Amino acid sequence: MKSLRYIFLFGIVLLLFSCKKFSGSQEIPAYLRIEPWSLTTNYEIEGAATEAITDAWVYVNGNLQGCYEMRNHDDGRYVMVPILEKGEKTIQLYPGVKMNGISATRIQYPFYKPYRFKHTLVEGEIGNVTPTTKYYSIDSTLMRIKMMEDFEEINNIKLYRLDTTYAVLHQISHRNNPNAWLDPFDTINHFRSGHVHLGDSIKRMGLASGELYNLPGVGNYVMMEMDYKCNAEIMVGMYIWSSQNGLQDKDLYYLKSTDTWKKAYINFSPTVTENNHAAYFKFYLKSAVTGDETADIYLDNIKLIYIE
Repeated sequence: MKSLRYIFLFGIVLLLFSCKKFSGSQEIPAYLRIEPWSLTTNYEIEGAATEAITDAWVYVNGNLQGCYEMRNHDDGRYVMVPILEKGEKTIQLYPGVKMNGISATRIQYPFYKPYRFKHTLVEGEIGNVTPTTKYYSIDSTLMRIKMMEDFEEINNIKLYRLDTTYAVLHQISHRNNPNAWLDPFDTINHFRSGHVHLGDSIKRMGLASGELYNLPGVGNYVMMEMDYKCNAEIMVGMYIWSSQNGLQDKDLYYLKSTDTWKKAYINFSPTVTENNHAAYFKFYLKSAVTGDETADIYLDNIKLIYIE
């Protein structure tokens, strides 16, 4: 029995030794705690600083570490990134968004600048960073803002009813309707939104932009940003006109109802690329209710942005 006990103990020791040897040397990562992003804009040129940046794409000395999503924790909203590097490094954080509001289509947003900084990584230690970003400069890059609508000017609204069978788009003010979006940075000048009511005698919304000419060629990003709040789904699509095919109507994405203001990043790039022969495009927003249903749809800070 003693010999069996010794053999058993020897086997455990051998097993533990083998496991340690197999796993190799263990590295302790350094950690980077990334707080939520902040965006700043020049309102007159770039519009409101609304954003829905959900991710940080992390690079260390130019090498991609991964895409990390901001999450809620007991002590706040952030992401904790483990990094198996030591010493002073150049860190680059690229803002990431959910394209078309879909979690499976996360991208580095091509119009926001990365956040760069030097940081000394130490095993087991946590470094904290609160990244900031801006749009790339329109003057020094190929980024262009083709259209911008903030509903602040009542005589210059850039969305039009498809025809009189669709509900009217009204301008509303946060001063008499708390559903209107209010700019937290400038409550004096930026407090109006667009509003459509569905129900009663008119149960459909159909809004379209003006004609959009000279959108960029194959493969370039064409994105629409829009803040919205609604209790009915919104269909986003495009009208495409060409001499070969006439007017085409293409439904693209649904935005789900929400009782709080949200921001969407809508990707028009594939549609523009597939129809690069088109003379012009229009984007549209549609919604509808049935029976005794009613709905209220609020819109603001609509921007069409592209890279030439």
